[in-house]
Amino acid sequence: MHGISRQTPSREEQDASALKAAELRDLQSQFLHLHHNKIYTKEALETSAKLLEVNPEHYTGWNYRKLAVQYFLNHQSETEVDSEYIQSVLNEELKVVENALKKNFKSYGAWYHRKWVLSKGHSSTDKELRLLGKFQKLDSRNFHAWNYRRFITTLKKISDEDELQYTTDMIYDNFSNYSAWHNRSVLLSHLFEKRRKEHCHKESVLEEEFEFVRNALFTDPDDQSGWFYHLWLLDQTVKLEPFLLSSWPPHGSSLYLSVDDYLDGRNLFPSVHFQSKDRMFPLVLYFSEAVEGVNSSTVTVECEYYANDNVIWRPLSSNKFGFAQAWLTYLNFPDEVHYLKDFPVKIVVAQFPGIVSSSGISCSKTSHIEFSLCVPSHDRGHVEGQAMLRISWKDKKFYPHATQSQDASLLNSLHRLKITEEGKSKASDWSMKTIANEIAH
Repeated sequence: MHGISRQTPSREEQDASALKAAELRDLQSQFLHLHHNKIYTKEALETSAKLLEVNPEHYTGWNYRKLAVQYFLNHQSETEVDSEYIQSVLNEELKVVENALKKNFKSYGAWYHRKWVLSKGHSSTDKELRLLGKFQKLDSRNFHAWNYRRFITTLKKISDEDELQYTTDMIYDNFSNYSAWHNRSVLLSHLFEKRRKEHCHKESVLEEEFEFVRNALFTDPDDQSGWFYHLWLLDQTVKLEPFLLSSWPPHGSSLYLSVDDYLDGRNLFPSVHFQSKDRMFPLVLYFSEAVEGVNSSTVTVECEYYANDNVIWRPLSSNKFGFAQAWLTYLNFPDEVHYLKDFPVKIVVAQFPGIVSSSGISCSKTSHIEFSLCVPSHDRGHVEGQAMLRISWKDKKFYPHATQSQDASLLNSLHRLKITEEGKSKASDWSMKTIANEIAH
C-alpha cells in the first residue's frame, strides 16, 4: 500500500514463501504438460482451476480453459445436444472465475473469461446483474466491474436512461466514485449520438449535469473525481460540430463542361465553365474542420447519368490520421450525353451518420447542394451546327477564353470556393453563456 514502509520478512515467512513458490512451479509444470498435450479430462481441469485460483493472472491458464470448453461444446454438437450438460460446463467456468476474483478483484484475465462465458448465451444475465450489484457494494470503484456491467446491460438491452439513473444512485452513495462518473460520461455520449440532430436536447442535458456535478464539488471540493467529470462537461460544451462550409460547383450554379476551349459563343456569367477532354469535372466539399468518413454512404450523388456507387472520394492535404477539411471526387459522363441538355445534379451530405471530426464529433447537419450541368457532345460538327442556330451574330457577343489544363482548371475551381460569414465556425451563444456561468461559479 502507498505510504506504508516495507518490513523485512521473518525467517519463517521466507520459508513459507519459498515453499509456496515451489508448489506453484510444480503446479505450473503439471498444467503445461496437460496444455501441450491437449488433455481435457476432469482431473486436468481441476489442475488448471487450482492454478488460476492461486494466480488469476495466468493468461495461458484461461486460454486453456477456453479450449477445453470449446472441445466439450463441439463434442456435444457431434452427438445429441444436451442443454443441461452445456449449462453445467459453463456454470463451472463461472465458479472458477468467482474463485479467481476473490483472490484478485482486478484480474483482467478473469473478467475477460467471464465475458467469454456469458457471450455463449446459456447463462442468466439477471443473475449476473445481482452478483455484480453485491460485488460493487464491496468495491464500488472497480473499473473492471463497471466495464463488465456495460457488457451485461448491452446483452440485456437495458436502456442508457435506466443505467444513467443507476450511476446517479452510486454517485450519491459516494461522490468520490470516479468509475461511476466515467460511466456517466460514456452513457451520455451514447445518448448524444442517438439524438445527434436534437441540439436543444444536448444543451438541456448538459445544463442539468453542470448543476449535478456542482453539488458534488461543493460537498468535497478536494476530490478529483467530480473535477474530472466537470472538465468532460466543459469539453462537450466547447466542442463544435463539423459542418459543410462550401462546395464546388457552388449551390445554385450552372456548370458548362466543355471538351476544349470552344464555348459555343455562350455568355457564361453567371454560369461556371470547366474544361475537360475526358468529360469529367471535380466535385469538392470543404468542411469547417478536418473530418473522415466522406464516402458513397455518407455523401450521395443524384444524377441522371451517374451512379452513386461509382463515386470515390479522396482527401486533400490530409493529416497522418486521414482527416481533411477538403474532399475531392471526379464525375465522369458517357459519350452519349448531349450538350444541349441541361440536367440537375443533387448532392446530399451527411444524410446518414459517418462523417466525424478529429475530435470525435459527428456531423449531424444534412446539407443539400444542387446545380445544373451542361455536357457537350464529342461531335464538333453537331456542336457548331447547333451553335449557329442559337447565336445571334448581330449581338456580336464574343468572349475570349484561354486554354488551360485540367489541373489548372481544378486549381482555379478550388480558388473559387466561397465561405460566407454565416457559415464560419464559431461558438454558439449558448456555449459562451454556459462557460461564463461556470467561471462565475
